[in-house]
Parts: sequence; C-alpha cells; structure tokens
Amino acid sequence: MQVTDWIDLSGKTAHVTGAGQGIGAAIARALAAAGAEVAVSDIDATAAAEVAKGLGGVGMALDVSDREAVDAALAATVRQLGGLDILVNNAGVYQNLGGPVRDITDAMWRKLWSVNVDGVFYCCRAAARFMIEAGRGGRIINIGSTQAVTPGVGVTYDGSKAAVAQITKALALELAPHRINVNTLAPGPTWVNDGEPPLIDGHPPPPTGDPLADSVANRIARLPAGHWGDPMEQGKAAVFLASAMSDFVTGAYLPVDGGWLTL
Repeated sequence: MQVTDWIDLSGKTAHVTGAGQGIGAAIARALAAAGAEVAVSDIDATAAAEVAKGLGGVGMALDVSDREAVDAALAATVRQLGGLDILVNNAGVYQNLGGPVRDITDAMWRKLWSVNVDGVFYCCRAAARFMIEAGRGGRIINIGSTQAVTPGVGVTYDGSKAAVAQITKALALELAPHRINVNTLAPGPTWVNDGEPPLIDGHPPPPTGDPLADSVANRIARLPAGHWGDPMEQGKAAVFLASAMSDFVTGAYLPVDGGWLTL
C-alpha cells in the first residue's frame, strides 16, 4: 500500500455547500483533486455552476435554511452522482449580522442562526438518512470557526459556531455505529477569495474601543504563522477528514488557524 492510497477519494461522491467562492470553492476543488465526484451548491446559482464546471461536477442553487430545498438538493446529488459519501457543511453568514448585542435585531439573529445552525442540522439530517440507508459509511465535515472558542465577531456568529461544534460531537456519537465520521474543521483568519489580500496587512488597525474587534485585531497581528491562511489550506484539511487518513477520527474539532488558538 502507498500513502497516496490513503488520500485517494476515487469512487467517492461529495456535496459541498456554500461553495461558490472562498473556502467552500477551495474545499470542492481539493476533494475533486483527490478523486471525488463533487456536487457544488451555493445560494448564488451562477457561482455554483461556475465552480462545478471547472471540476466537471454538478452545480446547483441552495439556500440551506430551507429544509425542503436541502432535502431536494441532497437527493439530486445522490441521483446524479450515484450516492453521497462526503458532506461538507460550509455555507454560513456573518457579514453585517454581528456586532454589539444592543444593536442586534430579532431579524438579524434569526437570519444568521437559520443559516449557520438550522442549515447545518438540515444538511446533516438529510445526509445521515442517505448514508445510513446506503450502508457504506460516510463523512460529514462541519465548518466551524476558531471563534467558537475565542469570541471575536459577536454573540450571533460566535454562538452559532459553538453550537456547530457541539452538534458535531453529538452526531459523531450517534452515527459512529453506522461508520459515519462527523468532525468540525475550524478555520482561523483566512482570505475569502483566492489572491485577495488580507484586510489587515500584519498590523493592527487603530483601536476601535470595541473589546471584541480590538482583541481580534491584536491576535491577527501576532498570528504565529505570520500570515493569513489561504482557502486551499482549509481544502487540504478537508481532504484529510474526508479520506482514509482520518478513519479513526470522529467528534474532533480541528483548528486550521496558523496558531490563532495558541494566543
């Protein structure tokens, strides 16, 4: 046996949500490079189709907060690719939905949690049903955040990612008898788009007076790796969690953060 056999995903099928750009697109490309057939979904149908075209995969529109749409999208993946071996729950939101608790409206709270938590649950449930019925095991990779451990954006986003980490653990325990591994991949500071420069170029911005924002800026400036992550660094970690390299890994919280959580 060769080491390459352990990361070979040939014959496997995968669905990556929120994969029209950034980390999701990189994960889809990494899984395809390892041999998997990949379905790409995103709320932006055009972006999903473009990424899928480059992979020779399947692209589709999906709002993960819509339970019926989730069930239909994963059923389409099974129908078009012949099964579902790997699910990556990458779809998520936070822009303009964080900030001080006094400014958060009910609508902002529900919008973020409907995507970041409800969407993860809907996708996990649908995938588990297909994987259990198929009887060939599987991998579910939930994209969390280091901010589930060290808060930074605010109670909305940080709380939602902490919920994802605990959902992962509970599902790992429940689904282990079915040979379905469930893990959290937790990105640290990572470029949103390939080749796009970081927002903070190694230097903290002037203090804002916001404790969360200032703590994030301080940690970024001292990041042990010395630079922000590239989306493909998350893609490589996803291949590890999707492959035979991680056969005995389930319920784990894997930071891919350049040392963020050591600070």
